[in-house]
Amino acid sequence: MTSPILRRAATALSALALLAVCSPPLLAKEAERSAVAAAVNPQNDAARAWNFAASDVPVDPNIIFGVLPNGMKYALLQNGTPKDSVVIRMRFDVGSFAEAEDQRGLAHFLEHMAFNGSTNVPEGEMTKLLERKGLAFGADTNASTGFDETIYKLNLPGASDDLIDTGLMLMRETASELTIDPAAVDRERGVILSERRARDTYQLRNVIDQLDFQMQGMKVASRIPVGTEEVIRTAPAERLRDLYDRYYRPERATLVIVGDFDPAAVEAKVKARFADWTGRGPAGADPDIGTIDYDRAAAADDFIDPAVQDSVTIATFKPWVDEPDTRAKRARNLAEEVGEAIVSRRLAKIALAEDSPILAGYFSEAAGWDIFDQVTMGAVAKEGAWREALALIEQEFRRARDHGFTETEVAEQLAIRRTALRNAVAGASTRRSEALADRLVEAAEGKFVFVRPETSQMLFEAVAPTLSAAAVSAAFRARTEGLSAPLVRVTAKKPIEGGADAILAALEASTEVAVAPPTESVGIAFAYEDFGEPGRVVADDRIDDLGIRRVRFANNVMLNIKTTDFQKDRVYLSLRVDGGNLLATRDDPTRVSLAGSFSLGGLGMHGLDDLRSILAGKTVSTSFGSDTDAFGAKALTSPEDFALQAKLMAAFVADPGYRPDGLALIRRYLPQQYAANDATPAAVLGRDAGGILANDDPRAQTPPLDHLLALDWDQLRRAISDSLVNGAIEIGVVGDIDEQAAIDAIAASFGALPERRAAFDPRSEARVREFAVDRSERTLIHKGPAEQAEIRVYWPARDDSDLAEAMRLNLLARVMQLMLTEELRERLGESYSPGAGASLSDEFPGYGHLFASSNVDFQHLATTRAAIFAIAKQLRDMPVDADLLDRARRPLVEAMVKARRENVYWLNYVAEATSAADRLDRSRNGIAEVEAATVEELQSLARRYLTDDKALVIKAVSDKV
Repeated sequence: MTSPILRRAATALSALALLAVCSPPLLAKEAERSAVAAAVNPQNDAARAWNFAASDVPVDPNIIFGVLPNGMKYALLQNGTPKDSVVIRMRFDVGSFAEAEDQRGLAHFLEHMAFNGSTNVPEGEMTKLLERKGLAFGADTNASTGFDETIYKLNLPGASDDLIDTGLMLMRETASELTIDPAAVDRERGVILSERRARDTYQLRNVIDQLDFQMQGMKVASRIPVGTEEVIRTAPAERLRDLYDRYYRPERATLVIVGDFDPAAVEAKVKARFADWTGRGPAGADPDIGTIDYDRAAAADDFIDPAVQDSVTIATFKPWVDEPDTRAKRARNLAEEVGEAIVSRRLAKIALAEDSPILAGYFSEAAGWDIFDQVTMGAVAKEGAWREALALIEQEFRRARDHGFTETEVAEQLAIRRTALRNAVAGASTRRSEALADRLVEAAEGKFVFVRPETSQMLFEAVAPTLSAAAVSAAFRARTEGLSAPLVRVTAKKPIEGGADAILAALEASTEVAVAPPTESVGIAFAYEDFGEPGRVVADDRIDDLGIRRVRFANNVMLNIKTTDFQKDRVYLSLRVDGGNLLATRDDPTRVSLAGSFSLGGLGMHGLDDLRSILAGKTVSTSFGSDTDAFGAKALTSPEDFALQAKLMAAFVADPGYRPDGLALIRRYLPQQYAANDATPAAVLGRDAGGILANDDPRAQTPPLDHLLALDWDQLRRAISDSLVNGAIEIGVVGDIDEQAAIDAIAASFGALPERRAAFDPRSEARVREFAVDRSERTLIHKGPAEQAEIRVYWPARDDSDLAEAMRLNLLARVMQLMLTEELRERLGESYSPGAGASLSDEFPGYGHLFASSNVDFQHLATTRAAIFAIAKQLRDMPVDADLLDRARRPLVEAMVKARRENVYWLNYVAEATSAADRLDRSRNGIAEVEAATVEELQSLARRYLTDDKALVIKAVSDKV
């Protein structure tokens, strides 16, 4: 629904806009050079409209930037990832800030009306039109409303003229042709009220409280885009029309198109479609949103809710300064960001200490709508430890400001940024269209120049050698000068004794504590470079039609490889070690619960924080956890760092750390997590529904908090040591890597381990799971507002072993989803997001279910329940309409075709290509099965599975009802 609350002033680690940095003397030279240098960018109307004409930062030359005579901006970029697809974005420079008091929520309401009738597309037909062309509502067709922008989004599954023409037609309809029919407005009110009701959570209330406290004098807290219930219920269509005519105008619009197309041809289409667009009536003025009182005295605020995370923040402000995007500005910004990142890194290190009062910490900055510049220091606190957490972040801020940073800290951050840039450059040819389009939408505001990764890398390398600890320390001090008095905020589950006065007193007491300078740390070498004699390959074959190579080493480690060109210089590595959650038993359901956080225990030779420093600048992940039938992880790495990633994963298998600081962090985190388990309908269903469906199998239930807090590493070690030492290992590799390089890297790590079992243990007894025998209706209680409710209806089905039936059940669920949307959202207006799906297990034979769900007003539970059962009956009694089947099938097929061009899709198959070779047929035949499904087959499945007597209803209602 909403865009980020505050715009980031800096974009550290962004591959597209990573800022260069230099020392203060060089900054002056860069500024002087910028002033006298010849223009590096085009000097035309488009360059001025996009605000890069005067910049000395070279814009990406591959993008066609344009501006029509009517003022509409556009940007077109040919890009081939994914192939044969096009992404369209249209941004309007208007959001909830433009609303009058009697329009609060109407900018978002107007976004909804874009899908509810225009001059050439009747009400209710836009979504159907797109579904017939293969777009799924939500996944491929969506929109969002923020404080100052509204963005419409289409992800086209093809690049044909027909699809592009359709996308442009719909964007033009949205821009100037909405009918905003009063009857359609009335029909949409219930949908928006449902969305507002679903979002009325402790998280949103916390955000509103924060904005109201920190941004006094501004309209931010009173212009949350979802609006007020009264306005949504009563505002006449004329008030929506008022916003539409005043702000949906070409001079406030930007169209972005990225994908696999001919830019010149598409530019001609854009001009033909939008050149005659003119605004209606007087244009709306930029809204006055107020300003910050920079002279405000120090103040404190607390927000209390049983579900909220305990946290502390110190926010400070100063006026925003309008500066063009130049090399000098980017240099200064990155110098500041390096310092800010070091502060966050220090807090992360402190969070891992065994007796730490925090779970995580951060230093951040943000710019607010050309009004203010905000600097925030914050931490998630151990429950009840707000005072200690507040003192910690206050003192760490002063330590950074007063004493600066060390050379080692700066070098670590530079290494991280250098690697990010290197990876961005290596992968430039396979950047994803959706990410590029979204970034171009951000560039439409004119705050930064859109550059190629090579440009960012060049700017960085030109000045990185000047980044001494002294230079970064000076930049940080300059960044934090002139800030307003601190605004301290605490969130907690229980009232704070003394309230705001106690918080301010705690802050004042902390400022009296002297802080020592940081100590220069000593570099540590990675201790797991040598696992012994590399493994010998004893078996090697290929699955030619899928491009998968399978290798087995002498120690029985299995390796499956598929090379692709989907993402340049990117490689996915999957590790599966026999065991996983199947090692839990009914008598001891939490036996391996800690395995999900296994990596927090570090390694025998390195703690997790040491690994962060050792691996800085490397494209590797320290993730290691647990899945249903295996321990392990999936990691995204590069060809250069693939061998290191393999050694790191092998180290977790061969020498896990089980360190006490990791266990302590888990124990601090769990109470925070559990506190929110009954805060909303979705939360309580997520906590309890799995156990109910599994016939109260304790392994599928959420365990009591005290049971988890009593667990320790020794107990986990006893449970999983045999798996780590002897269990079968299967490794999957997918991506841009040479096969022999992958084989050599695995031979030197996993292949060098002692001999292991050759196959995964089937654990047949552990895989027994049955659907709930008791089908009586269940009612769960949440602690949210009284009107919030959710209903889910489950029907037992089967596992996914029969591909033909599994694909048809998924298609049947898609049909049900469309029918639910038509009935509950469009006709009854009771639910914003009804859903349906099929969950068919690949781990538990015979286990699976179909489901339908909807979040609703408590008063509508009965009608929603009746509607769900009526739709199930209709599916049993009548063949699915051909058009409805087409609208369900086309987006599913397009999604499946698109998925085959993704590494993550193939990783799921390659990860088990030896141990579960029979499942490879799913990749070969899945699309064909969906395309072959008939209405008669779907009706037969509905008659078999969607019967009333088999259904299990679970609903969640408030304790305030």
